[in-house]
Amino acid sequence: MTVKSVTLTLVCSAIVLVLSQCTKDHLPEPAICYQTDIEPLIVSNCTQSGCHNSTDHAAGYDFTTYQGILEGVEPGHYKGSEMYKVLILPFGEKRMPQSPAEPFSDEQIALFARWIEEGAVQSLDCISACDTTFVGYAGTVSPILTTYCTGCHSGSQPEGDIDLSTWSKVKPYADNGTLAGSVRHASGYSAMPKNGNKLPECAIRQIEKWVADGAQNN
Repeated sequence: MTVKSVTLTLVCSAIVLVLSQCTKDHLPEPAICYQTDIEPLIVSNCTQSGCHNSTDHAAGYDFTTYQGILEGVEPGHYKGSEMYKVLILPFGEKRMPQSPAEPFSDEQIALFARWIEEGAVQSLDCISACDTTFVGYAGTVSPILTTYCTGCHSGSQPEGDIDLSTWSKVKPYADNGTLAGSVRHASGYSAMPKNGNKLPECAIRQIEKWVADGAQNN
């Protein structure tokens, strides 16, 4: 083998090694966005009637504002944050959200823990691309509803007797215009989420696109 061949082989080997290390597991994850990832999750699950809202102040907390949410967290230290501690309880009166509401999923808890560890910053107007080329229920609409709506509208006692936890239960509200009208805050519809800010424009457009395409179970 010539010197040139040996050199080329070594260079190629080095490139392969670098590429093998540049996998998704090694890329830094984007920072958590308070406005789109955290605030709606807390408002949807923790500010219902009788809970941590500006009227009831359950346990002395009002989670309808950023400052109120900060009362339950220690920025940079998720394990010491009271709100994190009650989220990971498997059962009991201190578990949040309280029964009959569903507990946070492992993914939601991890998201919340990362936000705290990153400093619990009130990041707003987080810019991201909005793809409405294809909007499916499973990949787009269901995650939006899980973040913003099912904290109230699911379980054995859904608020307003409206359950949005599955496609078959969402479908009637998509067909009659209630879903799109409520998230758009259109005239004649109850503005949703209750006690929370309007959904990001991208999420609204994706829901409207899904509804316009027939609200399929896709």
